[in-house]
Amino acid sequence: MSRNRDFKIRGYTIGQAPNLPLIVVIVASVVARMTEQGSAVNRVSEAVFFVGLSIWSYLEAFDGANALRRALGIAGFVVVLTRLVGQLQ
Repeated sequence: MSRNRDFKIRGYTIGQAPNLPLIVVIVASVVARMTEQGSAVNRVSEAVFFVGLSIWSYLEAFDGANALRRALGIAGFVVVLTRLVGQLQ
C-alpha cells in the first residue's frame, strides 16, 4: 500500500484515502442497492462487492498502516465469511 496519501499526526496514521479495492466495494454496494433484488445486475454487483471486500480485507489484515486498520481487515473477513455461510444455508 502506498503510504504517501496518509494523514498523520505525530507519525500515527489516522486517515488514508481509499485504495482501489475499497472504491470498488463502495461502487458495487451502491449499484446493488439501486438495482432490483434478484436481477442480473444486482447479482453481479453483489459478487463484485464480495470479491472486492475479500481483497480489501486481505490487504488491510496483512499490510494495514496500524493495528486499527489490521483489525478492520479481519472484521471484513468475518463479514464475508458470515454472509457466505448464510448463503449456504
